[in-house]
Amino acid sequence: MLSYVEHDNAQAVEIHVGGKVSTEEFGRLAQKLEAFIARHGQVRVLEQISDFEGMDATALWHDIKFSLRHLKDFSRIAIVCDPHVKNLWSRFVSPFVTCEVEHFDPDQIAEARDWLMWPEGAADV
Repeated sequence: MLSYVEHDNAQAVEIHVGGKVSTEEFGRLAQKLEAFIARHGQVRVLEQISDFEGMDATALWHDIKFSLRHLKDFSRIAIVCDPHVKNLWSRFVSPFVTCEVEHFDPDQIAEARDWLMWPEGAADV
């Protein structure tokens, strides 16, 4: 299951990933996100992962291709997930990502949104 919300004024999207993700679901989300990137250039992404059961092989392949094609289109990524998912993400994805990335525990969704929306280059108080 994928859900997707756009925040045009902040050039940010929120994606919730849960359950088993199908190729069709991933394709619909990828089309929306590509259109959002086309409108805004670099974007910010909050990805909330909970109860994730995986993706079918074709969806995984499309996800890899999408990610490689858009590596430079993300300015900041907030990942909200359990620690074991964080470890997998860090091992497989983070070597390819050049933008700011922060990980948050599932009970820190508000903090993740705050960090995501914080102006780049602004000093932390």
